[in-house]
Amino acid sequence: MVDFQPGENMSHDITDETFAEFIQNHFAVLSFSSPWCAACKKLHAHAKNMEQNYDAVIFGTIDISTSPNVPARFQVFSIPTIIFFKDGAEVNRLSGAITDNDLRKGLDSFV
Repeated sequence: MVDFQPGENMSHDITDETFAEFIQNHFAVLSFSSPWCAACKKLHAHAKNMEQNYDAVIFGTIDISTSPNVPARFQVFSIPTIIFFKDGAEVNRLSGAITDNDLRKGLDSFV
């Protein structure tokens, strides 16, 4: 069992095995990425900057190459993709070239 707590100001590495527990948090934001994806690295930096401003939100990243089941389940066909979960259910999604402003708007409408 992994203890995912909001307000820790850190992004968690999520796997197929830890996903269900991760999204049980009231507000969870999951970034789908891969180590070879340059846009994903840029998005990760944006998300890291946002973490300190959204204490109620828990942030995580899942590597689609090592954990393929969750991306398949949510039909993630391109990366980067961010899915916003509230109480275990998807409520919003962003894909492609996601800017700081896009992420901030998504988070503001979410929390």
